[in-house]
Amino acid sequence: MTTIVLAFDIERSGATNDHHTIGIGASVVNGNFEELDQLFLPGHIPDETNFEQRCWDEFWSKYPDKLKELEYHGDKDMQNRQEEMITQFQKFRAKWEDIAKENGWTLELVSDNNVYDGGFINEMLFTHTNELPIPYNTKGKYKPFWETHSEQRGLLMAVDPSFTSPWGFTKRIAELYDVPEMKVSHDHNPANDAYTIAFEHQVLFGIRDGRIKRRS
Repeated sequence: MTTIVLAFDIERSGATNDHHTIGIGASVVNGNFEELDQLFLPGHIPDETNFEQRCWDEFWSKYPDKLKELEYHGDKDMQNRQEEMITQFQKFRAKWEDIAKENGWTLELVSDNNVYDGGFINEMLFTHTNELPIPYNTKGKYKPFWETHSEQRGLLMAVDPSFTSPWGFTKRIAELYDVPEMKVSHDHNPANDAYTIAFEHQVLFGIRDGRIKRRS
């Protein structure tokens, strides 16, 4: 059965709910590593975004170009833009749930950090909608929610237990397996980052299914 991956990623102005989700990205990737669809929702409003000082000092102050990409130029204030973003994200999910069902495909929802990204998406769902949180789909059906980095770590624990770094999973897996080249880099644009997450998870499925072989 064909499996497609819908990955999402968020950007935040801080690590607690006093701060804002300033970008949501999503990407749908098939088993041939082709991107079927993408969603990019900027949400940074310069006069309204509340930055956590640590988050600003350690990250956003060093990447003003990336922050600029996340600026929202519409007519909504922060609260209404947050509602619009989560509504559009849910519509994107619903569209691909329907497409997968119509084609007899399996659709897997993934993130690289279920607690952080999934948690703040769920906070937005709770605040702005009446919909059930992830891991429920948009139709109210419970569906497992994959965490790519945990899955990568699990694979490496099995095939390369000497690899104990908390980072570099993607690179190490590509050294061990005949992984195709990823054309897009993780660059803190959440749509691009979502593609890399979906790509990485399709690699894991390819290894599981025997389509991606161990290097000799």
